[in-house]
Amino acid sequence: AGAGAGAGAGTEQGTAAGDSAKEASDAKKTMHSIIRSKGFVWLANLPQNIHYWSHAGHYFSLEGLGNWWVATNPAEWPRNREELDKILADFERVPENLGSGRFGDRRQEIVFIGIDMEQEAIEALLDRCLLTEDEMKIYIQRIRPDSIV
Repeated sequence: AGAGAGAGAGTEQGTAAGDSAKEASDAKKTMHSIIRSKGFVWLANLPQNIHYWSHAGHYFSLEGLGNWWVATNPAEWPRNREELDKILADFERVPENLGSGRFGDRRQEIVFIGIDMEQEAIEALLDRCLLTEDEMKIYIQRIRPDSIV
């Protein structure tokens, strides 16, 4: 019985490892056509901070740029009407299903440049990195209220 249980467990682990290796291989194939990508990202563990995503060839960096506007004291916002309108336009672009503006200007906004890219496959791969609706509900409950509004 012990050998059978061990063999079964090993087979399951082998299958899981095989699936993981296949997923990694598929992801590499999907992303291989991308030459450059850049943009802004919102990380769940740093809800106040905007990060700049930059990738070219084998180089990748993710750098903190400061706070999202929604996490910045309005007294520190620009006074120039044109600049203020640009900031507020970012608030309006956030999809309604993210809490009717509750998250302000926070978002994932990345541009990809490449040859023969498979847009749907790239989007599907990146969407798997996002929190699910249930995870988002838990996230909102666990973080400090003042860190998201």
